[in-house]
Amino acid sequence: DSDAMSCGNDDMKNIGRDVTEEKMECHTTYSDAEEIFAESRSRGKGGYAGGTLTTKNVPYTRKGDSGTSALFTGERREKNDAVFEALGTVDELSCVVGVAYAELISPRSDAISHSDGNATTSKFGDLPEQLLEVMSRLLDVGSHIARPKKITEENCDDYQIKSNNDGGFSSYHTALLEDWIDNMTEQLPELTSFILPTGTPASAQFHVARTVCRRAERRMVPLVQNEGSLDPETLSYVNRLSDYLFTAARFVNYCEGKDELQYRREQMEAIERGKNEDISMRKRVVVKLNEEQRK
Repeated sequence: DSDAMSCGNDDMKNIGRDVTEEKMECHTTYSDAEEIFAESRSRGKGGYAGGTLTTKNVPYTRKGDSGTSALFTGERREKNDAVFEALGTVDELSCVVGVAYAELISPRSDAISHSDGNATTSKFGDLPEQLLEVMSRLLDVGSHIARPKKITEENCDDYQIKSNNDGGFSSYHTALLEDWIDNMTEQLPELTSFILPTGTPASAQFHVARTVCRRAERRMVPLVQNEGSLDPETLSYVNRLSDYLFTAARFVNYCEGKDELQYRREQMEAIERGKNEDISMRKRVVVKLNEEQRK
């Protein structure tokens, strides 16, 4: 019995030693992994310092993982701050405009017509180039939003009457939008009724863009009116931009020879009589393009 107990104790010791060694091996493995991970993160700090696997500039910095982000002034705010709500919506607007631009230059839109053997012109005129300009100016608007000016009693009056020559957003860009609107409108049928936001894919995308533009404007209003931290000229530009995008939606349909569909009133007589009308049989109200406009 004593020999059996001795053997049992030896077996238990061996088992305990094996378990301990296994735990130590696992512990060493985890420690090594953590050390390797920490070392890799120290090598790849992100941003201009490069990533873990590249020395080139990368878009991540890890500084925003806690839910804050930095403004151009260096100040850090919560990501749901009013400034970032406006900034993000302007960024979204620029992306939607980018989709509209992509639709215009897409091969399926037949956007490029060859005037001769060497030159090519867009059937949408200057509209594609104008959109590139718009996206660039929206980056400027975002830059102004991301650099809120601290308002004090000393500089409040000066800031409210800020001129275009001391770092403000130039009113020239808003005036340019108005010129573009006028030039497109001159070629379009007179607008006499509400129109439905449809037509070609590009036209429909412009209608989406104008609604996002209105939302961006609503996000910017508090920064101009309540906080006084945003140049009012940026708000004027975004306000005019929604008008431009609406006109562009109509212009694209015009260039594609697409009739506009107008809003139609509900037929109250049929409703009052309790009749179920087949909506597909109702006459569509359209803004017809004349033959000259279709060419």
